[in-house]
Amino acid sequence: MKKLVTFALSAACVCGLALGIAACGDDNDNSHTHKLMKVDAASATFFENGNSEYYTCDCGKYFSDSEGKNEIRKDSWVIAAVGTTADAFDAFTVYNSASTKGSKGIVCGLDTGANAGPATYFGEEDKNLEWDGGKTTIGFMLDLSALEENDFTIWVLAFNKQEEGEYVHSGTHELRIGVAKTETGFVANMLAGVGFDETADLAQIVDGGKAFTEDDIAVTFEMSYDKSDSNMTYTLTVAGQEFSGSTVFEAQLAGFRSLWNAYLNKDGVEAYNFTRV
Repeated sequence: MKKLVTFALSAACVCGLALGIAACGDDNDNSHTHKLMKVDAASATFFENGNSEYYTCDCGKYFSDSEGKNEIRKDSWVIAAVGTTADAFDAFTVYNSASTKGSKGIVCGLDTGANAGPATYFGEEDKNLEWDGGKTTIGFMLDLSALEENDFTIWVLAFNKQEEGEYVHSGTHELRIGVAKTETGFVANMLAGVGFDETADLAQIVDGGKAFTEDDIAVTFEMSYDKSDSNMTYTLTVAGQEFSGSTVFEAQLAGFRSLWNAYLNKDGVEAYNFTRV
């Protein structure tokens, strides 16, 4: 079984630690005794920054040590969220045999054995990233410069429902977007499904799609979910082109399941800077 990667969100735990240390003087020769508060280290997750251990003082200074000897700059303790770095490649462990680590993220390749592009699950144990239904945007960048005419890439955001206490893929309801290279630039379109048929998939993208010319673009899935009537409203944006609508789910959504480069017919598209706000 292929390795899954945890996307569980974490926050820094701040622990109080009052430490009286030697007084320091300012320009007016006033003294101040630092009383330091310790901020514990926290690992970065896919969407959330982490931090190294550091100490704060109410005088506005920051230190790397408990004695207040090594002053550091504000935010120097920040560890970037994994999805915003080239290490995002390590999270895409599913259908990943043909993909490679790029300078910015994951360079997507078609796993011919699985007939699919790379994917990642949200949550190692239960494949679920909790969501209360409030307005949320999951976004990333795509470098399309490797595509030639009639090449395409399709991305799918999948959701979970619960059945008998287990998280189950709500496979009949996904958000899908496709991008194809044309003679004059690119075209994007929201898709009803993915058939893993090169001719049919390309036709579905191009037919009624919206054109753009940039080859390094932002993709966002913005959505909110009303649990009272199981209705999701969404706006998918590709290179500034919007696709909006709503859909009613047959069962209550429990959270996000995966982000999947469902199909592509040309290796080389690089996906990077994955965020959630």
